[in-house]
Amino acid sequence: MEKVTLRTYFEETNLHVNHLFAKRNERTLFGDSCPMFRPEAILITGASSGLGRALAVSYARAGTTLCLTGRNEERLLETARDAEGMGSRVLWKALDICDTGAVQTWVSEIEADTPLDLVISNAGVTGSHGVDGTVETAETAHAQIATNLGGTVNLLTAVAPYMQKRKRGNIALISSLAGLQPISDGPAYGASKAGVIAYGEAMRDHLHKWGVSVTVVCPGYILTPMADQFKSWRPYEYTAEEAATSITKAIAKKKAFHAFPWQLALSIHIGKLLPWKLRRLANQRFNYQR
Repeated sequence: MEKVTLRTYFEETNLHVNHLFAKRNERTLFGDSCPMFRPEAILITGASSGLGRALAVSYARAGTTLCLTGRNEERLLETARDAEGMGSRVLWKALDICDTGAVQTWVSEIEADTPLDLVISNAGVTGSHGVDGTVETAETAHAQIATNLGGTVNLLTAVAPYMQKRKRGNIALISSLAGLQPISDGPAYGASKAGVIAYGEAMRDHLHKWGVSVTVVCPGYILTPMADQFKSWRPYEYTAEEAATSITKAIAKKKAFHAFPWQLALSIHIGKLLPWKLRRLANQRFNYQR
């Protein structure tokens, strides 16, 4: 009978794994006043570039297992190799986060090997009205909602049952400040990110009784290939690495909600108190250059 090794199992299931096998160990870091969460098995979507790649690199170290996915296999493999070079064990698979069945199958394959401590739903796309002012098409709008919100739903519903059974786990959903204050040039993007906020806050309340925490993250402008598709005024812009540092710190503290930079988050809250016409004039500055 042919000997079945762990490596051949992963090859048969199309779940790729590197050769660096490290013993999984739950640990916490203790700060001045409260324990800091330090995950050992982490799943990140949208890891092939931008913020997802920066998050993967920020968590890469000896003793961690990184489970990475994205749609671009070539770029995803580059991220996986970088993380391996930093000592992590890496499981990776190129898939479309909109495919409910594929996401559920992938998560079940991972859970059979490594129970997840942290899951970060980061995959996203953006879109806009036409350069001549024509309203963004239904296809463009639905693609953003399906990926940004639908993909988040697919991932959370796949991982939450495992965490509920273990009575522990941490989930981070990457939304956007656009979910708090959308710009008129990106209505579907803002709607999808607002949906992530609402979904995350509701699921946080529901999963709390099982010891599962949910962090909703709302970044401002981040210098990434996706964001760079559209030129605009982008104050307080972070690099992907700076944003990843801010996010990992919030996750370590198990914050319920993390919006940054604080200057933009505060201006949005203040802006909500203004009459619509004044708020509209202020928001026009953030529209895309055409």
